[in-house]
Amino acid sequence: MIGATAIGVGVAPANFTFEAHVGITNQQSLFVINDGEGIAEYRVYVDDQYVDWFTISPNNFTLEPGEHNEVTIGVKAPLSASGDYDLKAYVIASTPSSNFEVGSGIKIPVHLTVSNDSLFLMLGTVSILLIGIVAAGSRWKKRRKGKMTGQSDKIETADTAVLTPVIENADNQEDLESTVEEDSDSVPEK
Repeated sequence: MIGATAIGVGVAPANFTFEAHVGITNQQSLFVINDGEGIAEYRVYVDDQYVDWFTISPNNFTLEPGEHNEVTIGVKAPLSASGDYDLKAYVIASTPSSNFEVGSGIKIPVHLTVSNDSLFLMLGTVSILLIGIVAAGSRWKKRRKGKMTGQSDKIETADTAVLTPVIENADNQEDLESTVEEDSDSVPEK
């Protein structure tokens, strides 16, 4: 890994090349090394006009002498982007008490090639999926409507079948009650 150094700060790699596709995040690692003699605070960022395109994690941290930290730099180009871009990433080192007013730093060249081919592929795939969902929904609705019509006939038949025994039982109940009344007349009273 080829790196770069400044007083109290070292980085690897010394430059980045990103092949980015619109809508897809591409990530790479940057290693920051405290090659100074004291504790230092570090800040990592990119040119202002590209801040919304990049995620940097962590972007602020502290390192002891000889200690290093891995920083993940991700780029997700906006829908309007296409072509080649040259920009800088920065790693600034400062003593904890200076609040980054005085320090040293490194500029890291970044070359970014953005392709929006995947955008067209993604839009085509989404379109095909939507057409499939609409077509399947229409077929399902037609089938469901047909089944519902068939089920209502069955339900009417089932209601009739259920009601008939209940009515018959009701007739039997009246017969039973009249029989019980007749039998109770024949029971002698005390």
